[in-house]
Amino acid sequence: MRCLISWARRRGGRSALHASAELDRSAGMRAGDIRRCQDFSHTPCGEPFIGVFQVVGYFTGTATVGENLAWGQGRLGSARTALASWLASPEHRQILFGSDWRDIGVARARATSLFGRANVSVWVAQFGHRLALAPLP
Repeated sequence: MRCLISWARRRGGRSALHASAELDRSAGMRAGDIRRCQDFSHTPCGEPFIGVFQVVGYFTGTATVGENLAWGQGRLGSARTALASWLASPEHRQILFGSDWRDIGVARARATSLFGRANVSVWVAQFGHRLALAPLP
């Protein structure tokens, strides 16, 4: 998925993003929460959107973040299908091609059964930009 997003961003005239271990972990947490709670949303299990970013320490100062979610059953759960759905959606496309992003994290959670469907993949792509804190005098 990370390679596909980089390809799409390059084709869209945007720069590549840096892999972020923190965003990989927070994306994994979000995907796991969606699977665990059977709640396909940016706030699964009633958790605040920003919570996973805080837990992994991405906010060490000022940061902005964005997130795209996708799910699909069987072959429709592939990374290519998820990316195609994001590219076809103006809102998701805007997040994907955000010019301020510097970092990316991705995760996929597989489930034998999810949302009443068999063989489901949930994709989470998170985007971020941290601003460095000014040194204290």
